[in-house]
Amino acid sequence: MRHKKFATNILILGKSGAGKSTLVNYLYGQEVALAKAGRPVTARGLHRHHPFMFRNMEIVVWDSWGLEPDKAGEWLENLKDELARTGRNPDVKDWIHTVIYCYDAKQSRLDEFERTHILDGIIAEGYPLIFAMTKWGLCSEAEKKAAHEVLGTSYPDAPRIEIESVSKKLRNGRVTATAGRKELFQEICQNLRKNLFQHLISNMRSSMAQALEEAKRSSMEYFDDEAGFFTVYSEDLNRKLNRHSADCYKSRSQEVYRIFEENSLQINSLCKNVIEGYTGLDLKKCGIEFASLMADEQLTPADAWDGSFAEYVATLVLTVLTGGLFSMFWRKDLYRDKYAEALDRLHREVTGRLDNFFASIERDEAGVRDRLNRLIREDDTIRW
Repeated sequence: MRHKKFATNILILGKSGAGKSTLVNYLYGQEVALAKAGRPVTARGLHRHHPFMFRNMEIVVWDSWGLEPDKAGEWLENLKDELARTGRNPDVKDWIHTVIYCYDAKQSRLDEFERTHILDGIIAEGYPLIFAMTKWGLCSEAEKKAAHEVLGTSYPDAPRIEIESVSKKLRNGRVTATAGRKELFQEICQNLRKNLFQHLISNMRSSMAQALEEAKRSSMEYFDDEAGFFTVYSEDLNRKLNRHSADCYKSRSQEVYRIFEENSLQINSLCKNVIEGYTGLDLKKCGIEFASLMADEQLTPADAWDGSFAEYVATLVLTVLTGGLFSMFWRKDLYRDKYAEALDRLHREVTGRLDNFFASIERDEAGVRDRLNRLIREDDTIRW
């Protein structure tokens, strides 16, 4: 079977001296990092290396300048800017798909700043981590056990891959053997779909929160234009407010949902090609169809996203605005406060429905990932 090349982007991070450059070289099979190959993306030294192939899976490695204690703040800001730039791209193929963090296994510890300000921050941005436990061949059994305990305690859900990037003879005559390359590629492939959907959901949460605030701002500006200094409750004013609010919230939320739907389809396409390139399988022949997760029957938990969204908003605002408080004259600022409270309530309702929607997506995704990972983990020596 002839597979289409479809690159997956991995970002390799780590403290200075943690073995990041040697890992990059090990993955490529040549000293690309030490030769400073790749195009510098920023003056701070984030680099995109040329693509390479593992089987029929095309891989693009990004790496950064090493994290040093005296430049940690600068390093972190540079990283956040770069992740934000790539993560906002409308095309999933340009995102960072996997973040690998090099952890020096001989150190057997994580600095507090490294953990709370770097690793936790990356995860909070919607990027799950894979830990590459570097210098594994140099570790004693006690150091190996301690390294697993440290990472397992702080990040129990993050995969940990034992890596030895170079083979060399030690002073005691022992020779270290390279290890972990295939296992790391397998972990990248297994976690790709989960990583991408987690980042997509993080994007949607952020985008929806921004859309709601924009809609509220527009609604309040319209209120200020329509209401006088003293405002009496009237059907006409209420109708205008509801109609304008419904239009604002509907248009902005539907745009967020449209991008979510497009990205989910791109994820399907990317994962299909990357996984087929890694495994050598035809997923369609294996009975796995990447149909859109946005099928009509799966929209029930998020009925606010469909054509009834305008009615949903209007009804909610109408309920609050016609609670009997506006049957008398109110000063504009008091009426305005009540109107703002109504929109805040709307935001809470939408956020709750969004949480239900994501929960339903995760339930569906869990089954898909289980089937894929069983195929990925199977012995594939015959295929290649």
